[in-house]
Amino acid sequence: MKSLGMARTAEVKRDARIGEAEARRDATIKEAIAEEERMASRFLNDTEIAKAQRDFELKKAAYDVEVQTKKAEAELAYELQAAKTKQRIKEEQMQIKVIERSQEIAVQEQEIQRRERELEATVRRPAEAEKYRLEKMAEANRHKVVLEAEAEAEAIRVRGEAEAFAVQEKGRAEAEQMKKKADAWKEYRE
Repeated sequence: MKSLGMARTAEVKRDARIGEAEARRDATIKEAIAEEERMASRFLNDTEIAKAQRDFELKKAAYDVEVQTKKAEAELAYELQAAKTKQRIKEEQMQIKVIERSQEIAVQEQEIQRRERELEATVRRPAEAEKYRLEKMAEANRHKVVLEAEAEAEAIRVRGEAEAFAVQEKGRAEAEQMKKKADAWKEYRE
């Protein structure tokens, strides 16, 4: 009877150990499944975050390109307008110089005429030959002044055209550079 009780006790203990082992096994399996689900959820969450971050970066890059393009266009428009204004001012300055030179020529011609009248009044007949010579000199001087003024006006015009061409070429080069920058930004965005 006593050995029967010991056998039963051993059987109960064995069953208890088996039960504990199975319980630990089941707990370990459940824990592993829970960890797997947690990792899958975390991976999905990290994937969504990465996707959202990527979308944000793409949108930000596109926005930055658009902002830089608009800024480049605004700067180019300003530079072109400044170049046009500068050219117009130079043209007006050249016109003023031409007018001033024309007025100087007119004053010189009036002075020449005054001298001619003065010579005629003071010399008259006794120095007709001298008067003729002086008139010819005055005429030659006047002709020389006119030719000098015309040459200076032509030089101003040519210099103005050269400066205008240089400003235009600079504007064209800067516009081309801005276009290349905009194209580069566009390629970067794509």
